[in-house]
Amino acid sequence: IALTFMDEGMRDRIRLDSIMCVLDAEQIFAAPEMMELKLRQVAFADMLVLNKVDLVTREEIGRIKSWLDDRFHRYRLVEASGGNVPLEILLSVGRFDPSRLDGTPPNDHSNHPADCDDTDCGHHVHGHRHDHAQAFRTWSYETDGPLSLERLREMARKLPASVYRCKGVVHAAEEPGRRVILQVVGKRVDIAVGDEWNGREPRTRIIAIGAHDGVDGVALHEVFDRCRYSSIS
Repeated sequence: IALTFMDEGMRDRIRLDSIMCVLDAEQIFAAPEMMELKLRQVAFADMLVLNKVDLVTREEIGRIKSWLDDRFHRYRLVEASGGNVPLEILLSVGRFDPSRLDGTPPNDHSNHPADCDDTDCGHHVHGHRHDHAQAFRTWSYETDGPLSLERLREMARKLPASVYRCKGVVHAAEEPGRRVILQVVGKRVDIAVGDEWNGREPRTRIIAIGAHDGVDGVALHEVFDRCRYSSIS
């Protein structure tokens, strides 16, 4: 199915955003004769959703993660109950809608809830939003300086597994007159040259979403700063 969407004849009409695999925390080890099929589905997925975690113990969840660790070098997993996962993680919507990425004011504080008491809040450039019910966090990065596409691709492949999705409009040194669109979904990295800036000031704006306790803003800031063209000797 995925290869169908990637076919040259379909590429201009349909964009494959991501491949999600939903794992049933209660039944994942049932039907051992189907285990090979399950492993193949996990292997081809960009992201895993472990559903029904409210119906099993933390020990059982730990067993599932150990089972995955033994078989896969790298994967991104989101825990869910009742299939309740924010659309911002699953699809390019909300703050991840490409049409909104370069339309958000630089000093936008709308992603800081008034009742949030996190001491990391308050920076006007590198922000984050909490969804305390779902334990997810968003983080943003902005810079006027151009980034190296080669370095950006390299760094995007090394983002921590706790970062589920990353999307941005990039001012690239290799394409100074055009916007470059970055999309990272799970282990899928896509960097594509977009339209011209058309009078807009070239500027990079990147947004990431991940586990609340797994998004290290300082570390991510350093990762993208290392992609700045001026930092490469």
